[in-house]
Amino acid sequence: MERFSSTMEKVFLPIAHKVGNQRHLSAIKDGFIMTMPIALAGAIATMLSNVFFGSGTLVGELLNRMDWYANTIQPFLDATLMPVMGQMWWGLLGLGVLFSIVTISYNLAKNLGEEGAIPAIVALASYMVITPQVAGDMWGMISWSSFNSTAIFAGLITAMVSTELYCFIKRRGWVIKMPESVPPTVSKSFSAVIPAAITLFIFASIGVIFMNGIGMPLQEWINEMLQRPLVRLGQSPATMVFLAFLAQLFWFFGIHGLMIIEPALNLMYGPAGQANLELVEQGLAPTYVITRNFFDVYGMHGGSGSTLALIIAIFLVGKKAGHRSLAKLSVAPGIFQINEAMVIGVLKNQKIIKEIAGTKIKGICLLIAWFFTAVIPFAGLIYLAPPWTTPPVLDAFLATGGNLGATILAAGTFVLAIFMYIPFVLIANREPDHEG
Repeated sequence: MERFSSTMEKVFLPIAHKVGNQRHLSAIKDGFIMTMPIALAGAIATMLSNVFFGSGTLVGELLNRMDWYANTIQPFLDATLMPVMGQMWWGLLGLGVLFSIVTISYNLAKNLGEEGAIPAIVALASYMVITPQVAGDMWGMISWSSFNSTAIFAGLITAMVSTELYCFIKRRGWVIKMPESVPPTVSKSFSAVIPAAITLFIFASIGVIFMNGIGMPLQEWINEMLQRPLVRLGQSPATMVFLAFLAQLFWFFGIHGLMIIEPALNLMYGPAGQANLELVEQGLAPTYVITRNFFDVYGMHGGSGSTLALIIAIFLVGKKAGHRSLAKLSVAPGIFQINEAMVIGVLKNQKIIKEIAGTKIKGICLLIAWFFTAVIPFAGLIYLAPPWTTPPVLDAFLATGGNLGATILAAGTFVLAIFMYIPFVLIANREPDHEG
């Protein structure tokens, strides 16, 4: 086992580091992280309106059984708070692709050695010049389909291509150089004029070519050719389990597995989750079973590898003082999905726990959750994105708009993970500690 592990580290680690440092994947990952404050604000507002304050929600229906609430409080909420929540969804999540364009371009420009602000503005402008106006009598109307879940890939590609093009032109020296006496801010703006103008002209030309030559907007073409096939691939349980296994494999070698595969998760499952939310906001039923939050809700109780389940298993049957001390220190962070101390601390010193990190516990939980959601519709579909620090089981309740079936299913997979960890903890009790 040690020889196999050593060989795999020599072969696997360089590949993992290259993937983790690839500038476009890194820009996507960091770009989505930068939008987190906006996304969380929109998610919390939408969650409150869809779980608590709306008259048709689980909590709302219970409260509206009381006449005084239905006649006084609910009309007040409908007239004041609900419109505010709706505007927050529209401006923060409904148009979220615009923020991703800016943040991804900013990070990619930084990776290319440029200051990120101007390339980010150029990227946003590049997306706007390929956005068609809606045909009709009114000039200046834009379809929401250019900014909703179907346009996510188009936004990502525009951000990366426009930034690469802008930085390439600037590196060629095609800039307006101002005298040294000119203030730096003004000088930087003038040096960006030619790269920005060329980039925007190229994108505007591409937009016209697609509209007049191919007969559809560039956003729609990218959605049909790239986004929809990749999203369909992500809905396969085999793809889901493979990505879960891959994340745990990275953890086996001491690499933060979730951070490595996060770009793939966002690309495959971000559009699905956004599409579900848009359907619910329109009064329709969500359609996608596997979303980005599906992994968190059913497969990561306490963080990657369901380590909160491992902590409880150690409390139940663990005999090693070191493991129990680490579990005590890790239980509070684990409740809020923070598990680096548990993963790194145990993985470093215990060979059998290393093997646990590579097991299929996460994959088994996800498969069971998929079966009771897609095959047997016991649990409701996920369409909300609670903050990632939301405790296990509660996140299922919130992510599905208060669906009790999903809450029970999340609790069931949590308990199952505990029982699957117990045999390994019992074995670890008899294993010697391994330093390094």
